[in-house]
Amino acid sequence: MYSILVVDDEKLTRDFLQTNIPRWKERWEVRSVAIDGRDAWEMMQQERYDLVITDIKMSEMDGLELCRLIAARFPQQKIIILSGYDEFPLAQEAIRYGVDNYLLKPILKEELTQALDMIERELEQSSTNELALQAMKSVSEMTHKQVIKQFLAAAATGNDIDVKTLHPLMYRLKVNLIEADAAVMVLALDENVLLAQSGAASDSSVFRFIVRQMAEELAEELGLGIVFNDTEQNTCVFVTGEDERHIAANCRRLYEPLSEALLRHTKLTITGAIGTAVSDVLQLDVSYRHARDGIQMRLIHGTGKLYGYDADPGHTSRDQALIREIDHCLLNIGAALREPDEWAYLAPLRQYADCIEPVGVRQAQLFGIAMIRYVESVRTDKLPEQTEAAINALKKLAIYNDRLTRENVVDIFKEALQRLRGGHAPNGWDEQDMVARAKAYICEHYGEPISLALIAEKIGVSSAYLSSVFSQRHQEGYIKFLTRVRMEQAAKLLKQSSRHKIADIAAKVGYLSSKHFSHVFKQHYGMPPGEFQEKYRSS
Repeated sequence: MYSILVVDDEKLTRDFLQTNIPRWKERWEVRSVAIDGRDAWEMMQQERYDLVITDIKMSEMDGLELCRLIAARFPQQKIIILSGYDEFPLAQEAIRYGVDNYLLKPILKEELTQALDMIERELEQSSTNELALQAMKSVSEMTHKQVIKQFLAAAATGNDIDVKTLHPLMYRLKVNLIEADAAVMVLALDENVLLAQSGAASDSSVFRFIVRQMAEELAEELGLGIVFNDTEQNTCVFVTGEDERHIAANCRRLYEPLSEALLRHTKLTITGAIGTAVSDVLQLDVSYRHARDGIQMRLIHGTGKLYGYDADPGHTSRDQALIREIDHCLLNIGAALREPDEWAYLAPLRQYADCIEPVGVRQAQLFGIAMIRYVESVRTDKLPEQTEAAINALKKLAIYNDRLTRENVVDIFKEALQRLRGGHAPNGWDEQDMVARAKAYICEHYGEPISLALIAEKIGVSSAYLSSVFSQRHQEGYIKFLTRVRMEQAAKLLKQSSRHKIADIAAKVGYLSSKHFSHVFKQHYGMPPGEFQEKYRSS
């Protein structure tokens, strides 16, 4: 709730604002009223207010003098001036004292609510900046690299709270992570190999830690990428490059020696996948999701390989169709598990087993672990002991050896699923309305730190679902739409005045680095922003 101090010598105006502001804007309340500037100044010595709304002409102490005192003592105070048509010169003078807005009497609902909306956004931004300043105080306890890793993990996994906290900190530390393009490479431990060696499911966390340590040492040695963990403790690497091929080459330079060393020391393998390239660090969640999807390729082509871009093997149309079928089956299994009838998931389970080709113990174990990890990811009540029991149930597949049939697979998968029941069914959505709301949010907030996860949270759906629906309904991905909106707004600013600095425009449209902004602008318009600005100035 935001508090307001109303200062006006007209009782009618005071009553009007005190009555209507809470009705029109539920997050605002008129906490105090004063009849002139002197009373208001005394009140402000005792209590702080989010906003002061003051008339400009009053007896005793007028609004102009009040604004002068406030500017000297409380420079961050938000102020709105009320004035008549013949008092505009006074309002102009008040603006010099940092007044945020002025409204003409009689007060109109639309103008007042718009002014309050603007103040509310500024107060929210100030709150975010305060969090960042608090984080900066502890930066001596956190190494520079740890701050970056925490931010990358938050951006990739869609942790919007951490992104909001750390993004201003990154700006103040002048950290620019992307000059051209970047992508996330996900390295996932092949748990079916561990299972085949009679290892316990709980051992996975130990070996994931080993993978992370080895990747960090190798990345530092080669000067390739920044290593961090996702929420499932997979090792992720943030890799930059001039373009997709350059990024893919850097990923292979890291993956190949890491994979060989892990196999040599532990006899275990890892599967890697490279996400699509992005040009904005706040779009890293898109690259991460694509990399996670790429890990699914091991269900078709096997474990211990690197998938993505020009890595071999590539994504064929048949592969993509099969992955979609696998994902569809997992989605149906997850939904059916929430039904009271324990047999509801039997049909999608059979369809899932039909995707296994060839039917072998290691391949079936791989599919079984993928199913269990998916169900675990959508559950609201995660119980590690149930997950471990479900994975250990897959060891029974080895009993059949060469005699394993799809019916055997279904029976053992069913046994594993019986220990993973729980959760809530998803609700239905009006997809067209969802896309419209997403576009509206982007158009209003394009100058702020913005990610797909943040938009999805505002709408109330998953980021993966929103991404899919946005592309299908709008015929343009969310990243392209956001970039286009930002570039169009930047072009407008460049056309308006030659006095606008490139760095200022970059910040206004949501870019941390003017160099990165210039790179994207040139890709979009075919010329650097300075040349674009000069062209329109000369014409």
